[in-house]
Parts: sequence; structure tokens; C-alpha cells
Amino acid sequence: MRLFHPPAGSRSRGLVSASHLFVTRHLLSPGSGFWRANPLSAGQSVSAAFLSLVLVTGFTLVLLASAQPMPVVAQSPERLVLAFYYNWFGPNDWQPGKLVDAPQAPYTSSDRGAMGRHIDQAKAAGIDALLVNWYGPAAENNQTETNLCAMLDEAAARGFRLAVDVDMNSPQFGNAAAMRSALATLLSRHARHPAYLRSGGKPVVFFYHQSARFSTDTWAAIRAAVDPDHTSLWIEEGIDVSPLSVFDGHHLYSVTWPDRTDMGYTAQKFARLVRDAAGRLGTAKIYVATVMPGYDDRKAPGRGGTFAVGREDGAYYERSWQGAIGAAPDWIVINSFNEWYEGDTIEPSQEYGNRYLELTSAWAATFHNSTPPPVVAAAAAAATVVPTATVQAAAPVPVPTRRPQRPVPTPTPAPPPERPVRMGPNGPWAL
Repeated sequence: MRLFHPPAGSRSRGLVSASHLFVTRHLLSPGSGFWRANPLSAGQSVSAAFLSLVLVTGFTLVLLASAQPMPVVAQSPERLVLAFYYNWFGPNDWQPGKLVDAPQAPYTSSDRGAMGRHIDQAKAAGIDALLVNWYGPAAENNQTETNLCAMLDEAAARGFRLAVDVDMNSPQFGNAAAMRSALATLLSRHARHPAYLRSGGKPVVFFYHQSARFSTDTWAAIRAAVDPDHTSLWIEEGIDVSPLSVFDGHHLYSVTWPDRTDMGYTAQKFARLVRDAAGRLGTAKIYVATVMPGYDDRKAPGRGGTFAVGREDGAYYERSWQGAIGAAPDWIVINSFNEWYEGDTIEPSQEYGNRYLELTSAWAATFHNSTPPPVVAAAAAAATVVPTATVQAAAPVPVPTRRPQRPVPTPTPAPPPERPVRMGPNGPWAL
């Protein structure tokens, strides 16, 4: 049997040599106190050699353990597939000329029948929870609150889960005090509902564009006031991961831009940034990779700088999933189930039928069966040591079989905006 032999010049090799020197000089040399107190005959040389091996190995392991960074396992105990869901649609939203596509049957978001249908569709497609757009707890002129209450009941009746995506465009979040009050209400009211999404026993809260409203220091003060013991999971959004000093996880709202940045590259980049942050902070962080079927907001009313990235008969969506899974995220979020103004929906539509729910079902199953995210090496100040196996390089992501479809022309991109924006319950909101 060949013992562990670290490469020349490595710190580990130095520790092995040091431990061997200590054992042989101070324990096993004939003139040492060990030998004087425990003299051995020549016939016991084999036992001495074995004892030397045991002691060298033991000292080596102790020294190596003290020199290595402590590992941190992924915080999430389950692989979740999520989808952004918008609950502020009404009859006026389906007027001709406002959308590039439309649902198979127009609906009002307050209709419980529509809620139930969407939950059933999401569940059948392998989606674990919908992230419901939320503008705060004040119900006046805010159907995101009243519709959330009703939809939680509908989800509970169907064995499904919902969580909130806190939309910082809301006028209800005008200052830090209002934000503290809203989140305290969310955690004490909605998060206690049996259908509210929990991971590891903690309710999950997503945030959209949180850094545009408050600084990280302000968010730290809000968190300290609302959830000082981190009994919930807060998932921040954006291209800056520094808020992870306050939040428990990170996601990008969009990965589809006019310059057609490679989605696999984007997923790998932010997976690395999140894991590096976890290592620096000495605590586990959740990386949520985003997938999209395309994007087209050119008909959104009152919006400038619109653009389109075509769906390529589903091929774009499949590349998005393959890139996301290849980055070994904790969770995946689909943008979106039904943001019709931005043309990135998977809800059954007049143009595509059930095509994107079928693709979602295949890829969600692939993700649920994929390799879990790697263990992140955290700073030595981490509190708990968790034994881990060696992380192997990710295997190529298997591609579900696609059935042939008629070609769909790719729209020509228009001049790009700075970043995609979303509609609000009272009309367009510029970021």
C-alpha cells in the first residue's frame, strides 16, 4: 500500500515531513524518553515499525486538518426548480397589439380557477414552487397581496408551494422603515401558511433589484431588525454578489441580453462568484441559476429600448437549461411562467401551445437527477467541520430528446436597453 505522497514543495508535504521528524526523533529514536521507558527487544522491531507508521499517519492527519480550510456544504437540502409568476393581469392586458403572444385563454389573476390551472400546469411540468410577484402587504390598489392570499390556499389544496419575489419597484417600499414593516408582516403572516415554500425548515424570500433601493449596509440593518437569527432564506438579485454578506443566496433575474452572452458562461461565472463569497464569509450560500426561453418586449406599452432574442423553436431554452445545470447550482429559476409583456413565458400560449411546459418537464427531471453542487471551501473561521468527498469534474449534461417542430423565425433584435425591465401591477415601471 502506497501512503499519501504530496507533491514536492507543497505545504502538505512539509507537514508530513515535520510529523515524521517529530515521531522518529522524539518518540522512536533509541535515546528518546519513549524508548527508555519502553525498551524493545530486537524481535519487536516489526511492532516498532508498525507503531511508527501509525504515529506518523496520525500526526499527519492532525496537522493536515489544522492547515486545511474548513468545508461548507450547500445550504439547501433539496434541488428546487422554481418559476417567476405574475399575478396582476386583468382584461385590459390582453388587448391586441400589446403582446407578442398571449395565453391560450385570457384570464384575470384574481380568478381562483386560473390560479388552480396554473398551479396544476406548473406541478405537472416538474416545477417545485412558483415565486409570486409581491408589492407589499397593503391591499389597497394592490392585487398582488390579495391574490397571494388566495393562491396560497389554492396551492395548499393541491400539495404545491409558493414563495414571494419582493419587487422593489413597489411604492410600498419607499424607505427602510417601510421595508422592515413589510418583511415583518410577510414572515409573520404569509410565511407561516402551510403552502409557503420552506427549505431546510426556513421560509424562502426572493428579492428583485434590492440594491437599487437600499445599500448593503441598510439591508444589514433591516435584516438585523426583522430576522436577526437568519431563520428565513433571503435570495438577492443582480450582477453584484457583495450583498451576500447579508443575504443567503444569489440569482440573476435575466440571463438574456441583446449581445447574446453565452448562458453557460454566465452560469459558470456566477456559480464561481457565489462559491468564492461563501468561502470568504465562512458560511454556505445558495446559488440559483436562471433559465429563459427567449425574450421579446417590443410591444410593451410605454417602454423604450426594447429588444428581442428568439426562441429558436425551443433550442434557446434547452441551451439555457444545459448551461445552468452544467454550473451545478443549488436551485434553478425559470424566467418566467407568465411575464407576457417580456415574451419569456412558458405558460401554454396561442403560438406555442404546451411546447414549453413539455420542455420544462424534461429538463426539470434532468436537473433533479443531476450531480449536487460541489462543496465550497470556507475560511478557517467556520464553526463546523463537515467531511466531504473529492469533487469530480462535472459530466456533460444529458440532453432530453426533442420532438421535431416547425421552424420559428428568429426576431431581429432592436436597439438594447441597459437591462430588461418588468411590468408592474399598475403599468410599466422603469428601473
